[in-house]
This record gives sequence, C-alpha cells and structure tokens, in this order.
Amino acid sequence: MNQNVTSFDAANPGTFGDILTQRGARGAGAPVGLLGVGYFEYWRMYPSLKGVVEADLQRVSERLAATATVVYPGMVDTLDRAEEAGRAFREARVEAVVVVEGTYLPDFIVLQALEQVPNARVILFGSQTGPDISPTDTYEATMRNSALIGITQLSATLQKAGRAYDVVIGEVAAAESYREIARRLQAQRVARDLRGLTIGMVGHVFRGMFDLEFDRGAVRGRLGPEVMTIQAEHLVDLWKEVSPAETTAKARELAERYPLRGIAGADLERSVRLGLAMRRLVQRYHLDALCFLGQHYIEKMTGAPARLGASMLLDEDRFMVACEGDVGGLIMMQILHALTGRLPVQMEWGQFDLAHNALFLLGHGIASPTIAGGPTRVTLTRAPEEWGFVGGGVNWEMIVEPGPVTMGHFLSTPTGWRMFISEGEALAFPCLPCEEIHALVRVQTPVREYLTRLVTQGAAHHVIVVHGSVVADLEQVADSMGVQKLLLR
Repeated sequence: MNQNVTSFDAANPGTFGDILTQRGARGAGAPVGLLGVGYFEYWRMYPSLKGVVEADLQRVSERLAATATVVYPGMVDTLDRAEEAGRAFREARVEAVVVVEGTYLPDFIVLQALEQVPNARVILFGSQTGPDISPTDTYEATMRNSALIGITQLSATLQKAGRAYDVVIGEVAAAESYREIARRLQAQRVARDLRGLTIGMVGHVFRGMFDLEFDRGAVRGRLGPEVMTIQAEHLVDLWKEVSPAETTAKARELAERYPLRGIAGADLERSVRLGLAMRRLVQRYHLDALCFLGQHYIEKMTGAPARLGASMLLDEDRFMVACEGDVGGLIMMQILHALTGRLPVQMEWGQFDLAHNALFLLGHGIASPTIAGGPTRVTLTRAPEEWGFVGGGVNWEMIVEPGPVTMGHFLSTPTGWRMFISEGEALAFPCLPCEEIHALVRVQTPVREYLTRLVTQGAAHHVIVVHGSVVADLEQVADSMGVQKLLLR
C-alpha cells in the first residue's frame, strides 16, 4: 500500500486520493453533428432537386462551422446513409446534433442516425431558403422548402419518445439563425461544465436561512457540482503559515491601489492574511469555487472578516466565491460568469424605490471593483457588521456601475430545483455612505408588483447580479439542466 496517498482530511498528506487534480478543458466545445437530410423519393420526381438541396445543406454546414467544430457526413437521403451518419457522430462523440431537413424525410430514417448518439442534444433547425413566399414558386420549390413538414412531424415523434430537443426557426442564409444555434450550444456547454466542478464548503449554511439549505445529492444530480466539506482547521492551518512579509506586501499593494477610509493598518493586514490563506486553500485542494460561513465562524477563528479575501479571489483570480453557505448562488455565479465573461456579485433584496421603479440591492462585501467601473470608484472601509473579528475589519463601499444587468439564483423546492431569472438596468445614483456594496436596479414591471410576484412565487433572499443581458441564455441553460424557471422583468 502506498503510504503517500491519503485523504485530503489526513494530516500532512502526500498525494490526495480523493481530490481530482487532472481535468479536461472547460468551455471547449465537443464536435457538433449536422444531420442534413433529403428524401430519395423526390430525386426521381424532380431530377434537378437533389443537387440544389445538397448545395443548401452545404451552406448550412459552412455557416455552422464558424461557431462550432462540425461533423457533416454529407446529405442523408436513405436508411443506409443515416446509419453511416449516426456511426460518424458516435465515433466523433458529438455533444449535439443539428437536424436540418432540406426536404421532408420520414422520421424512421432520421431516427436511425439519432439513436446512435442517445445522449447528444438535438437541435431542430426549421430552415427555408428565403424569408418570403415567391409568387412564381413551383411545386418543386415548395419541396425545397418543406422542412417544416418534417420538423413538426419529428418534434411529435421526439415528444412521444421522451427525448429532449431545442428548436430554431430561420433562414439558411440568416446570421441570426446561426447565432441562435450557437446560443443553444453555449447553454449546453455551460450546463455540462458544471458537472465535475468541486465546490469547497467551509462551514455551513447560516442558521435559519432555510431558503439556502440544500441536499448535496440533489445538487450533484441535477445542478452538477460536488459540494465538498472542508474543515475550518485546514484553512486555519494555512492561515498560520502566511508570513508577515507576504501579508504586509499585499496590504501595501491594496492600500496604494484603492482609496481607504477609516481603516487601521492592522485591520487591512488581518483581512489580507486571511485572503492569502483562502487562496492557498483553493490551490491546495484544487477547488473550482468556494463557499464559506464567515459570521462567528471564520471571522472568530482568524480575527478578520473573509470579505476582502473572497474579493481578492474573485477580482484577481476570477474565482467564484460566495458567503453564508449559499451554494445555489455560487452555482449561479459560475453560470453568469461563463455566459458573460464578467464578474458577478452576490447581493440581497433591500428596498424598493418608487421614483425610479427600482430595486435597492445590498451586497456582502464580496465583489470585484470592476462591477463599479474600476478602482477609482470604490473605497475600502470598515466592515459594517461585526461577527466576532478583531478591530474594525475591512469592506468595500461601491455602487454597481450603470448598465443592463441580469439577475439570477436557484431555489430548492418540493418539486425540484428552480432557477430565478430576471433583468433590469443598474442606474446612475450617488454611492451611499453605507460601507457596503449596493445597486439601484430599474425593472420593467411596476416595482411593488414585481416584488409581490417575487415573494408570492418564493425566492431566495440572495440574488446574483452581473452586467449584460443574458436572460435568453439563462433560460436555455435552465432547459439544458432540466430545472424549472421563474422569470420576472
């Protein structure tokens, strides 16, 4: 027995036998199969049609190749060709199959290919060669644009079979059609990449926040990541190893970069020291995200709030961190970051503002200054809530930069996981002297009606906010994950 391979919970381990250290590349798309079909019966009726349809399908392949690695085995018009195409998809391990019917084709031929890749997502592209009907169209021309006959028929067959699929309706030459297909593929990849993630959990859900409570098996089974408990002692041991010189250098760097107000030097160094230990924890255990409980837990053990440390990971490492045991919010942060490339912020519902038809949202001291517009738009202040640490602590004071924002979260309900999806506009407003991250977000629905619907439906008291408009993308991710949706605007 190799004594150097131990559990990560063991003291002074060599190699961890229960930590994944080698992963495939995330965000990279597996190949996409293109199942372009036509009906062999039509070729004898209209001899010129076959070449025209083959050219149409080749155009689809070329346009699709601009956004994905495409496996296109050529037009499928017989059962043997469907068998060959399905085999090619299986060997290439495609993650999705885009079905394009150059003409109507009976389902049994299409299914011959699809059944060889039962786990691949199906996208039905109901295409036609132009936006309008021409007064000169012949019957042959209508057969060239008979995709809707086949696509509707196939959709019913897939419904009966219980196989999930997406739908895109558009023109062969329209860029929007391929943007929509790319959006569907991205949503699938985002949902796929959640599987295999490891979330480190230091502590537990804050007592009484039952909305944030979760079943680890349900998280792994439906949302994807594994939630791995890490004893606080592991963090404390690493915290003890952080040298004064390393701490002082990092504290000086932050003090030179950001304005400070009411912070003692010792407070900044205590928070920085904890942040450096958090980074070592993440690196040591090869974590993909980190969730923690600060109040009367980490803060009491280390004498410092974890807010600045979490912000260092988020801002400098683009590593997602959430507090109060909010695993659902942390997973939403992963999704929104993947969709937008922007850094999200964990907030909670605050007040309403009738004059602006807006929501006032309040943060938890964890954010990248980029969400406020940069380092000159933020201030490092004392922490507004004391939960067992020494001195005044350190926190961010900033207001979210104006612009479109998307909001989301997850809630575990008796009928399964539900994704909250919303959008609004962060407004230009004076930064409040509140020693906290905050935002004023205008919504479309009258704000009191918005909140009435929110509370009536039931939602977590936390909400994740990111710059950008990705509501449609979030809906696609929810569909790919197989979770319910609550959409408010």
